[in-house]
Amino acid sequence: MPYFRHQPAREAPLTPLPLFTDAVVRAQDWYEPDNMVHVTPRYLAGSENGEIDTVLRAIPEAYGWHTRPAVDGPAEYFTPFASPCERIRMGFRNDHDDPWQIVARSDAYSGGMADWQMAFGWHTPPEMVAAALDEVATVLEESNGANENRAFVRGGSGLGAMYPFALQGWSETVTARSFTLASPDRLVTARLALIAPPLHRDGPWRDPFLKVTCESGDRATSWTARFTANVPLPVLHAFASAVASPEPLLRNADGLPERLTAVPVAAGRRAAAATGASPTLVAAGGPKTVLSAPPPSSLTTAAPRPAPHR
Repeated sequence: MPYFRHQPAREAPLTPLPLFTDAVVRAQDWYEPDNMVHVTPRYLAGSENGEIDTVLRAIPEAYGWHTRPAVDGPAEYFTPFASPCERIRMGFRNDHDDPWQIVARSDAYSGGMADWQMAFGWHTPPEMVAAALDEVATVLEESNGANENRAFVRGGSGLGAMYPFALQGWSETVTARSFTLASPDRLVTARLALIAPPLHRDGPWRDPFLKVTCESGDRATSWTARFTANVPLPVLHAFASAVASPEPLLRNADGLPERLTAVPVAAGRRAAAATGASPTLVAAGGPKTVLSAPPPSSLTTAAPRPAPHR
């Protein structure tokens, strides 16, 4: 019997922040419009340097976060950010297999164990990282109001994080220690520990509470996302929704992986799709790329994509 019958209710409706809409559209403008295509499945879309740079450039303006002096290796390898309250810190490390690293501490200056952490691999589609970051910013904004510690309450998360995968018909496997959902093509698995592992200084790499893995057989489209226990449920839910969504992502057609199906997108329709779109859905790859475009009438298989250079 499936574990999920109803979507978990949220405490209150959230107002999307004005985040990546303009920045993402600007980044796509440097591509030749005729080369832009809708691709599925979205979790195999991979990442491109332009998309990663777009997210990094958008963070200060989108969230009001500031950059910090690099203290961990050469500056060219480490791009650090911190929220105004210093309780959320994010780094992008060019020299790490999981360059996206986010750390939350309720006491910003304690230097002690983090309340929670999450990390994303190189080829995690940036739209999915942006969906999680959007929700982190939203939860943090709420924590600065009446519910001061909402973003840092320990003992959070749970099976509700898996609902978006179950909603798309992913198959489930249950053991004494874990609950796993797999995509229909079996290329992506989401494994949730039924007994939350204790927090550790090694963060999500030691024993992740939730681990989402894409193993495509192609290095350019394989990735892993790791989350410790206590990551706020809305953040997990936002990331899972971005991964499991059946909607395509927008990519440059040059060198796409063979497993992807591609449908050309007219520049006019791409621009129209971005108009008035919800910023949170835009960051998750939603209306910006999909809603104003016609249903694909035919699918074509794209050429193999060469391995990217870091």
